[in-house]
Amino acid sequence: MFALLTVFCACNSKKTEGTINYSVEYLLPDSLQQYAQYLPKTAIVYFKGDSTISIQEAPEEATSVITDSKTGFMRALLKSTTKKQFYAVDYDKAAQAEELAAIPSYTFTKTNDHKTIAGYDAVRYILKEKLTNQAGEAWFTKDVAIIPNSLTSSLDSTLGVPLSFSMKQNGAVIKTTVTQIKFEPVPAGAFSTPKGYEFLTPKQFKDMTGGN
Repeated sequence: MFALLTVFCACNSKKTEGTINYSVEYLLPDSLQQYAQYLPKTAIVYFKGDSTISIQEAPEEATSVITDSKTGFMRALLKSTTKKQFYAVDYDKAAQAEELAAIPSYTFTKTNDHKTIAGYDAVRYILKEKLTNQAGEAWFTKDVAIIPNSLTSSLDSTLGVPLSFSMKQNGAVIKTTVTQIKFEPVPAGAFSTPKGYEFLTPKQFKDMTGGN
C-alpha cells in the first residue's frame, strides 16, 4: 500500500541539529517498471539531539519515520492523499526487533576507493548480504558524525556516516545518495504528529496491507 552537506567545520565532531537531503534512484526489472512513477525520488531527514524524522514523498503517498535513539521511540506516519488515509503506527522495542529481523544484514569490506560526495571525502565499502551473497556498495565518511536515521539503520554506523548506498530490495536495486547536509535549526514541530492520523498497532497495519 505504501511504498516503503554545507559544512561549517569539516571535523569529526558530532553535529546535533540539521537537515540531510537525499536523491533516490531505482533500477527496476521490466515487471516493475509500471510502478516507477509512484516511487519517491527524494528523501529528507531532520535531526536534532537524539531525534530524527525521515520523510519520503511520492506523488500519491508519503512515509515518515520518527525515531528517538535515547528512548527507543519509533513511529511511522503513512499518508495516502488520493485515498484520504492517514495512519500512525508506533513500534515498541519488541515490534522494532521483529521489523529489524526482516531486514537483510550485510558484511562490509573496505576498499581503497575514495570520492567526494556532498563535499565530504567518502570511502567505498563492498556490501554482501549474509543470506544470499547479493552484492551492493556503500560510501562512508568520517569527516563528520551525525546520528543514524531510519534510512541508514541497516548500515554499520561504526564505519562513519553513509553518504551513498546501493542495495537490492524486492527485485529492484535502490541507490540512495546524500545531495546536501545543512547544519541549521530544524523546522518547529518537525518531530510531532499532525492532527488527523488514525493510530494502528503494527499488527493491524500489517493485516490491513497484506503483510507488506
